Amino acid sequence: MLPTIPNAGERVNTDAEQLGRVRRVLAYVRRVQFSVGGAISLHGLVLSVRMAGVFGVPEGDVPRSGSLSLGTIFNMSKYLEKINSPADLKKLPIAELEPLAEEVRQFILRCVSKEGGHLASNLGAVELTLALHYVFDFQQDKLLWDVGHQCYTHKIITGRRGGLELLRHAGGVSGFPNPAESEYDQFTVGHAGTSIATAIGMALGEQLKAGGRRAADGGQKAEDGGRLDQSAIMSPPAPTGGHNPPSATAAAPKIVAVVGDASIVNGTSFEGLNNLGLVKRQMLIVLNDNSMAIDATVGAVAKYFSKVRLSHTYEDVRRTTKSILEHLPGIGRSVDEALERIKKSIRMALPPSQLFESLNIPYFGPVDGHDVESLIKIFRALGQTDHPVLLHVYTKKGKGFNPADKGPTRFHSTGPFKINGDNTVEPPPADHQKNFTDVFGESLTALAELDDRIVAITSAMCDGTGLMTFRQKFPERFYDVGIAESAAVDVAAGLAKTGMRPVVCIYSTFLQRSFDQIAQEVALQNLPVVFCVDRAGMVGFDGATHHGLMDIGYLRMLPNMVLVAPADALEMRQALEFALSETQPVVVRYPKDFVPPEELMQGVFKTPFELGRSVLVRRGRKPALAIVCYGTVLAEALAAADILSSEKIAVDVIDARFAAPIDEEIVNLLARGRKMITVEDHYLSCGFGSAVLELAAASGRDVGLIRVLGAPRAFIGHDSRAAQLMGVGINADEIAQTAREMLADRYVRSKSI
Repeated sequence: MLPTIPNAGERVNTDAEQLGRVRRVLAYVRRVQFSVGGAISLHGLVLSVRMAGVFGVPEGDVPRSGSLSLGTIFNMSKYLEKINSPADLKKLPIAELEPLAEEVRQFILRCVSKEGGHLASNLGAVELTLALHYVFDFQQDKLLWDVGHQCYTHKIITGRRGGLELLRHAGGVSGFPNPAESEYDQFTVGHAGTSIATAIGMALGEQLKAGGRRAADGGQKAEDGGRLDQSAIMSPPAPTGGHNPPSATAAAPKIVAVVGDASIVNGTSFEGLNNLGLVKRQMLIVLNDNSMAIDATVGAVAKYFSKVRLSHTYEDVRRTTKSILEHLPGIGRSVDEALERIKKSIRMALPPSQLFESLNIPYFGPVDGHDVESLIKIFRALGQTDHPVLLHVYTKKGKGFNPADKGPTRFHSTGPFKINGDNTVEPPPADHQKNFTDVFGESLTALAELDDRIVAITSAMCDGTGLMTFRQKFPERFYDVGIAESAAVDVAAGLAKTGMRPVVCIYSTFLQRSFDQIAQEVALQNLPVVFCVDRAGMVGFDGATHHGLMDIGYLRMLPNMVLVAPADALEMRQALEFALSETQPVVVRYPKDFVPPEELMQGVFKTPFELGRSVLVRRGRKPALAIVCYGTVLAEALAAADILSSEKIAVDVIDARFAAPIDEEIVNLLARGRKMITVEDHYLSCGFGSAVLELAAASGRDVGLIRVLGAPRAFIGHDSRAAQLMGVGINADEIAQTAREMLADRYVRSKSI
């Protein structure tokens, strides 16, 4: 039954009574929303105009529709403005955490709509994060996020709310945990599968330190070890102040790892679970299950979780939560005894327990990840165990915002967007400029229509790698292996062995995770696998964890590997045609960027790709210097050539096309006394320029005639891709200035390799 709402014009006596009635209404709506899978939007809910009485507003002053947005309701309370630290959060009664959660959602939505960022995952993790910070003290305790893109609420609560106004921009906070920002962050993370294993390492470290302290105390052990303080579970925590350094008598820090259902199937996660038995102390693993990675989760384990999820109604989840809470230990009851009672009460009814219990991991759940009060009670109990446990929570990706709820893939990581007043998103203006990912997807699909041996493989990033159309047209030739890049490469090797032409489509930063498989199962076997490496070079707003600045280095060292980089849309198509015609492994790298306009590139790329052959793009009249480019930085080189031409300085511009093998004609220019600048969107170390230097030295050429432009050996922070390239000198002005200095024999090296 809907909670009682006063009649129109009826006054309520106090602000507390007003807010209490609003909360009861919203709590009811949330229960309905959860039971139908989020089909009802709080924003779109039309309440009776009698709601006006809650706020003491005459009925005639209410909008005709009678609808009240969350922004209207929660802007009246301003809880969030008072939260500058977890200590402030702990001062709130538990009943006030629900309206705070909605304020947090609105704030995240506003920041992401303005600056872009990861939206759907953060909207789904609000209550879970609030409950964790309400129970634990993560100045002393340790919170480890897997991937970390769901950490916005965590950043808001830990004093970084202002930084979200410039989310992922210079001067603002990054989109991932970062210890340089806050002591509440343990690791700079952005890849999946890391939290469980690193949490085990931290737990083992604390375990060893505790052993040392016990030895120093003469081996005495507390008499009440293994017993749970019932009052600590049921009572709110005392507000904590500033950071207190650990003392000899301080309690050992709690260890909490938060991992998603997509990340837990990663090989490293399972390797961590396999070694969980090493931990002989408290450690809590929170499995945040929203049935999504970037796209819907795939694979046998994902199907298992999905089957369990579909088999549980809201009432089932509520009963499970109630069962756990009812069996929490009473005063004097040991933790182990209480946990065993809980497990016995729910084990037979809940299949997920079978998966984890078979690994000897105590499992609890599934529970409602948006029921903040129950989460708090459960966290208080599970935080006091003396061995690892896993809590399975269900959350709704995109919760509270209709477009993200209905399209979580679209709003996994988004650019800025405009929100209409009716809780819909205004379509962005039509952009006719294609990016490299678009051109790749179109080109591969067209080639697959001509060759039924072509197979596409990706790792939980179908949309991000431009394979949506390919998947729709050739579902039987498309494979998404989930967050398992190593498996993707080995599957491709097996396909190639049978005569198929597999194309592995993975971001550069994630391809690093499969280096051993590339070396052993592909390069060593000399199999014709094509690697299409998206997000190569500077990646922009995702920052240091996602740059693709290492792939040339770790791939060109491998025998049999051919490395190709197209400079524009036409070359992308030509590079794919070349790669699929080869009988050895080929890597095609390209950035997260728009393709250059055709008029800029002057239509000079009609020459088909030939193994190890570069292309002279622009010939200068009696040039004394050549600018040799690898990949899309060619556009900057051509712009630099225009600048120099206006100063009566003639240069050649060469499109190298290949980083392995290098065209020997490039280094032969040195024999004629020609000076040379190499340009690449990659680290200076081990990159294309290094390959040119190596070949020049091996050929007995004067390497002093070569200058290499690229990224310095440093982790580069979040900002726009254009700003990052400018910051490291990969732009037309820097290329032109380097040319002037070389020709004036006064070049001063300013960047460290």
